[in-house]
Amino acid sequence: GTGGKSQGVLAMDAKASGTESFLDDVGISGAQLASLEKSDNRLLYVTPKLKAPLHFSGTGRIQIRMAADKTAANLSVWLVSLPMTGNRRRVYEDIVTRGWADPQNRGALTESSPLVPGEFVEFGFDLQPDDQILPVGAQLGLMIFSSDRAFTQWPEAGTALTVDLEKTMLTLPCVGGAEAVKAALGN
Repeated sequence: GTGGKSQGVLAMDAKASGTESFLDDVGISGAQLASLEKSDNRLLYVTPKLKAPLHFSGTGRIQIRMAADKTAANLSVWLVSLPMTGNRRRVYEDIVTRGWADPQNRGALTESSPLVPGEFVEFGFDLQPDDQILPVGAQLGLMIFSSDRAFTQWPEAGTALTVDLEKTMLTLPCVGGAEAVKAALGN
C-alpha cells in the first residue's frame, strides 16, 4: 500500500496502485534509513505487529517495476525486523534478508543496457537466503532504496527512482506457507 516515505502497508493481499518515488543518497546507511520515521531516500512498507512467530527459511524474491531519472542506478532491497535494535554484532536481528540489482543488467549479468530516463523497466532478483524466526510483536518491513554503502557503488547523490506499486511483488519462503503468515498477521 501507499505511504512508503513513512510506513506504507505490507500485506499478503495489498492491492496498491500508483507510483512512489525516492532519491538516492549513499551517505545515509541502510540501517539509518530503516530506523527513520520518514525519509525521501527510501520506501518502507510494514506489516502490523506479529501476533505469532514467523519463520523464514530459504530464498526470497522480488519482482519490481521501476524507473530512474538517469541512465544508471543502484537498486537495493532489505527485509527488516522493526523496530531496529541497532545491535552491530547481531545484525541478523534487524536484517532478515537483502538483495541488490543493477537495473542496467536486468536481462542478464553479462548484458548491460542503459536505462532510458523516465522509462519503466520490469525485472526480478533473489534475496540472500536466510533462516530466521521473527518474534511476536516484531513488524516485518520491506525497504526499497538505491545505494547500499556496504554492497553497491557510491554514485553522486540525487538519482530519483520511481516504483510502480501495482507491478511490485515480494515472495517469501515462510515455514508453514500462507497459513503461517495469516496466523502471524492475525488474519
